[in-house]
Amino acid sequence: MYSKRLIGVVIPTITPMNEDGTIDDVSLRNFTNYLVESGANALYPNGTNGESLLMTKQEREHVAEVMAETNDHRLPLFIQCGSMTTEETASHAKHAAAIGADGIGIMSPAFFGLDEESLFQYYAAVIEGLPKDFPVYVYNIPGCTTNDVLPSLLRRLMAAYENVVGIKYSSPNLMRVEDYLNTDGRVPQLLIGCDSLFLQCLMTGGVGTVTGPGSIFYERFNRLYSQFNEGDFAGAMETQKKIVETDRKLAGIPGIPALKHLLKLRGVISSDVCRAPHRALTEAEKQNLSKIYAEYCKEEGINE
Repeated sequence: MYSKRLIGVVIPTITPMNEDGTIDDVSLRNFTNYLVESGANALYPNGTNGESLLMTKQEREHVAEVMAETNDHRLPLFIQCGSMTTEETASHAKHAAAIGADGIGIMSPAFFGLDEESLFQYYAAVIEGLPKDFPVYVYNIPGCTTNDVLPSLLRRLMAAYENVVGIKYSSPNLMRVEDYLNTDGRVPQLLIGCDSLFLQCLMTGGVGTVTGPGSIFYERFNRLYSQFNEGDFAGAMETQKKIVETDRKLAGIPGIPALKHLLKLRGVISSDVCRAPHRALTEAEKQNLSKIYAEYCKEEGINE
């Protein structure tokens, strides 16, 4: 029944907000339609870039529902369901299945250090409440959660549950990518959460990237994925260099506020407001982003 997967250029969507900090449904629908038209391969709401841990359970469900309705099955929709408690994570996962999502991602709980058995029990409790064929991706972002999903844990989960199909790994460690893919069991579908390693991940055996900047600079990310699939490795390497250049220019600017400001510059959302404790960008940071975006448009031949 569930045949769609996370592959290619996957967008971890931001959550547009009004000036008062409430969710901006109009911009959320505009953003969803924009991503469908951009050529993205899949949507991934309520993750890190979606500020999910700063939203209430009801707000997260609302975002998922609006995106599912607006997307209307045009792109694969996988909802990130991880939260601080097993109970809430399981509730988000069941909600995702109920509204017609194509699958989910599950992030480990943050802050509290958990051993492998604790993490296995957490994932197992969530997965066992789902339809047996409902696709699940583990979301490992150890720099934020402090809880690293080791290859041994992923193999254990994939051996126990057929619907655990892959992992999103957000760390610049290609050796770990190799370790995830080197298995005697089912090979996970692996996506990298590091823009500067998109091509390297594909060449190592991964299936795509989960990229916030890909929602703004999608022409380059889409081109790299097409070049790789067509065997144009020289072209893909050149495109990857351009992605790295932009990545380095963005360094030092708060990530989620920067994404929202760039999407506002691109005319997709109305406001760049983020949920506290994210801060507003300085005028110097905004000017820098305007320069980065203008240079990108010039290089890509985009008339804005």
